[in-house]
Amino acid sequence: MRREDVHGGGREGPFRETAARRLRVRRRGAVPRSRRGLHGSRDPLRAAAARRDAHRLSRGHAQDAARPLRHPLERHARPVPHVTLIITADDLGLSPGVTKGILESHRRGVVRSTSLIVTADSSAEAAAQARMEPDLEVGLHIDLVGGWPVSDPAAVRSLVDGNGRFLGLNELTKRLFSGRVRARELAGEVRAQAALARSWGILPLAWDSHRHVHLMPPVALIVGRVAHEEGVRWIRRARGPRAWSGPKQTALRAATFASAVAYRGIPGNRWYVDITSERPRIDAAGVALLATHGGVGEIGAHPGYVDERLRAADTLVDERMTDLEILTDPLLRTALGSEAVRWRVP
Repeated sequence: MRREDVHGGGREGPFRETAARRLRVRRRGAVPRSRRGLHGSRDPLRAAAARRDAHRLSRGHAQDAARPLRHPLERHARPVPHVTLIITADDLGLSPGVTKGILESHRRGVVRSTSLIVTADSSAEAAAQARMEPDLEVGLHIDLVGGWPVSDPAAVRSLVDGNGRFLGLNELTKRLFSGRVRARELAGEVRAQAALARSWGILPLAWDSHRHVHLMPPVALIVGRVAHEEGVRWIRRARGPRAWSGPKQTALRAATFASAVAYRGIPGNRWYVDITSERPRIDAAGVALLATHGGVGEIGAHPGYVDERLRAADTLVDERMTDLEILTDPLLRTALGSEAVRWRVP
């Protein structure tokens, strides 16, 4: 069977037409279009730009035509438009040094949101200081693993140890997945923490948690119900960007997926990156680059000054000074611009 018959073209088929076109090109001594480069007199894009400018000149747009000829591909060299990003400093109130660092990263840096932890001795003072910053959004940082409960320890026995202190992440996880945490006690403690924040003049419409415990499925079912009752308008999701991998990212992505049903109907971020715990560390340039990732993204950070209360309360210590330096870097503030960083609840 002949090739032209296969394509139904006969003598007038596509193969014959292509051969004829190539022959005409060779006779004229022209360069085939498929072989023309992006530079020189045979550049079709530059020729198109020249024709456009000639057309403008003929219609009286002499000023436009007098501009230097720009290759159309140069349009891609323009700066990338600013995108919206959320940058949240966690642990407000954990210690006086942490509170000082967070407020400084807001005043001199790029932080516009913070999460108040209400279970520490310095939490009330931190709330009072945060109220003096009208451009700082304050949410609730639910704590079930780090400090003392707001509720009477006798009323939340399944959440505390023999001293009345929260169990810690490992022991809480064991109790949760063995069914030894009472849902009524957990819900009551979350309500008590939200109520205490309100009593200090803070209306926490955005919620997240210490060590991301709100994403554990047993906790999510309870916190999700309370969040709907309280009118919460933002819940943190902790899945990283799709291209990121690693054991921690895999675990957070799985937890976010497993808790999705519990938080259905409450807005949240599409992706999340914690610059404190990522290895290798993300610097100011890395934060600026994350801003171009797209989607509703949240960057979590833990800026702060080191003091004795911090050393006694948490394992993240020296890393907080690094976060403070990153978030107050003048170049980062310039790169993001004044409108790039937004609140979680506008």
